[in-house]
Amino acid sequence: MGTRTVEIIPLKRALLLFVAFSAQAFGAGLRSSADFVVSDSPATRHNGVRVTYLGTNGYQFEFNGHALLVDPYFSRVDLLSVAFGSRIQPDISRIADGMRHLAPKVDAILVTHGHFDHLLDVPIIMSKTHTRLIASRSSIDLAKRAGVSSGDAVAAGDIRRIGPWKIRVLPATHDRLFGKVPFNGREPPRAGLPAEASAEAGPPQRASDWICGEPLAFLIEINGQRIYIDSGGTPAQLPPNESGSSRMDLAILGMALPDSRARLPAALERLQPRYILPSHQDNFFRPLDAGFQFGPLTDFPGVQRDCARASRSRLILIDYFRPWTLPRR
Repeated sequence: MGTRTVEIIPLKRALLLFVAFSAQAFGAGLRSSADFVVSDSPATRHNGVRVTYLGTNGYQFEFNGHALLVDPYFSRVDLLSVAFGSRIQPDISRIADGMRHLAPKVDAILVTHGHFDHLLDVPIIMSKTHTRLIASRSSIDLAKRAGVSSGDAVAAGDIRRIGPWKIRVLPATHDRLFGKVPFNGREPPRAGLPAEASAEAGPPQRASDWICGEPLAFLIEINGQRIYIDSGGTPAQLPPNESGSSRMDLAILGMALPDSRARLPAALERLQPRYILPSHQDNFFRPLDAGFQFGPLTDFPGVQRDCARASRSRLILIDYFRPWTLPRR
């Protein structure tokens, strides 16, 4: 009886995820919002930070031969594997295709939290780029279980200087699905294993093994430009109050779920960004070569309305692998 309970509860949780995300196949593409899409032209002067969208909440920032990655994820695990708790693993072919768009030298990889759509591919990318990982302690632990030999565990308030980059680590929260943070690390133990053993039972194998952990946000400063990035959040935890200092040049704000959209007006008031880039709103169960597609749990028209009230900010979108250079002031 005890084993049966352990097996059924995660399945119910997975089915809830399935219901939540199954309609994503019907989302609109970027053509419906073409007026907001930006990209470099041959005449663009690359005197600012170059931003490349890698899908989900993944980005590459480049400046003067240096590059920084945030949440790079190319495997795009299919929905059914996640919903029914199947084993998942990095897709080596898709990672290779995605890495063709990366700079030759990567200074570091930043990870906002430990979910599979943020961390799954990082060990493979690290092995190919020979770069360092900067993430929370729980995300570092997951990465080590997946084969990474070392990582730089950070917490809110820490600062890292890597090459020309100054990186401030900031507190964050993860938005909720059906009132709970998905895969928050409080799943029942696997059949036959006590809770303490299941957490240390080798490499993470299922989506639920890639637990959220301690979410982080980052403030990246380079070349006199300031970029804030998180992967979403709740109104209870807003970005830092930047209204009394220099404006943020670019605010990349996760917009996957209603919690993140509820906090958007207050977040913009604090950050005062020149450019607003809503993130984590594509259907991350579709391969990248299928093209960008909004999911129905996102609400770009609503985001557009809220951003329109931030009169000094410009709302933008970026398509996969089409770089855009953040203009200097």
